[in-house]
Amino acid sequence: MTASPVKKISGWPVWLAAVLITVAILALHFYFLFHAGGFCGDEVNVINLASSHSLTYMTRDSFPVLLPLLIKMWAALGLAGTDLNLRLLGILIGLGLTGALWLAAWTARRAPPLLSLILLGLNGTAIFWEDYLRAYGLGSFLVLLTLSAMCFLLEKPTWWRTALLSFVAVLSVQALYHNAVFFASIGLAGWQVCWLRKDKGTALKILAAGLVSVISLLPYWGCVVNWQQATATIRPGFSFTAAADNFNTVAAFPLPQYVWAWIFLALAVVGLGMAVLFRPSPAAARLNDRITPAELQVFAGTTLLASLAGYFIFLRFAAMITSPWYFLPLLAVGASCFDLGISLTGLSRFLRTMVWGILIATVGIAVPFAARDLNCRFTNVDLVVNRLQSEISPQDYVVVTPWYLGISFNRYYHGAAAWDTLPPVADHSAYRFDLVATANEKPHPDQPAQDKIARTLQTGHRVWVVGWMRVPASGKAAATETGRFIAEHCQSFETLDLKIKGPTSDYEDESLLLASGWKTNSP
Repeated sequence: MTASPVKKISGWPVWLAAVLITVAILALHFYFLFHAGGFCGDEVNVINLASSHSLTYMTRDSFPVLLPLLIKMWAALGLAGTDLNLRLLGILIGLGLTGALWLAAWTARRAPPLLSLILLGLNGTAIFWEDYLRAYGLGSFLVLLTLSAMCFLLEKPTWWRTALLSFVAVLSVQALYHNAVFFASIGLAGWQVCWLRKDKGTALKILAAGLVSVISLLPYWGCVVNWQQATATIRPGFSFTAAADNFNTVAAFPLPQYVWAWIFLALAVVGLGMAVLFRPSPAAARLNDRITPAELQVFAGTTLLASLAGYFIFLRFAAMITSPWYFLPLLAVGASCFDLGISLTGLSRFLRTMVWGILIATVGIAVPFAARDLNCRFTNVDLVVNRLQSEISPQDYVVVTPWYLGISFNRYYHGAAAWDTLPPVADHSAYRFDLVATANEKPHPDQPAQDKIARTLQTGHRVWVVGWMRVPASGKAAATETGRFIAEHCQSFETLDLKIKGPTSDYEDESLLLASGWKTNSP
């Protein structure tokens, strides 16, 4: 008897390929562990929040409390003493996302993931943001666990499986607010399967799990309102063009053309699911409580379509300037849906050979490209501080600009010289948009810093500038009042060569500048 097509495609070649790719993903994450460097301001903000004993204080960010609590637990185990040990937590979260891809594929199809491991797991840009110690990697991991828990419930809709789905869903929305959108999409997909089965009981269980997750978010209502008010000045509105560019930044890996692979596979998954949903055939017999292939196509197609629509509605409502890491949860859901909704068993031998060739070529390109891109630091502020502390004197003065760099600078600077941000902010443990707004309401918010600059230069000491400041030639226009002040009154202003090996992320690649000498004659 010849083997069935299912056994041919889900036999040892697929398992071997998936295992080898997973080993490569593991190696890439640990390679990045030793190249990621120190923590940027966004990460330090979360780390500082985690040090608090107040849950209310931990909500002073754009995320719920799960990640700060996880960091607090990591510290309680004695594993947060160094940057490397703390960075390991982010690496493990990123690896957990790969494990969640395996779990989803196994729960739904009893097969290894393949498309998701190649398109997402080996994606160097995605790995960079998965291991970023913010809530996006953790949220992506948990939304995939939610998807797996939904498939687990649809297999055999018992109340204990409903409780498991509720628990995972609560964890998911406690990591990222917008995971509520993805859970709603997964729940809608579960309802579609129930509709095919005419199973009202399971639909009610899914609704119960959804209500539990919604109730868990109610305590954050005041925090969300306050955060929106505090960050109104940095929320200029949603731009579809900017969102598309940032999506491309993550999805266009290892080559720009791979954006079209994501689009093509998404259309295929949605199309296959809608074809089953709107042209239903008689319900297929379920063997051993397994989800049928047709039900999986409906589930994957509905999840992906609802996630796309719901997430872009959320982004428009949030009115934030999008960044590449915003799309990590969406890509995680999409990649998993590719594994669930697309089966290679129906392809002819020629097409199957061609698909394998494309997949093997993609792996061959992706691994070295990912290693290249992961040789990159999140920030160079820690290195700037090292250089600064090796040369600064206690009578010097440090200006950190823009103000938000004060969070990462405060983590690494332990010198005796005084320092301030522009505008001066009293608290550098978290993003205090309220203090910045108050400071900017003053007629000359930078005046205290300018007075200190004058006193420092007049007494023969030096002023160091960490960050970015354009100090023009004397008499030329300057972007800031302090830049103009230094241009008029210092004798020498230079950018120092930091001699940093390897690239740094553009999001926090800062300069160290030095001003010395005092001029009394203004132009």
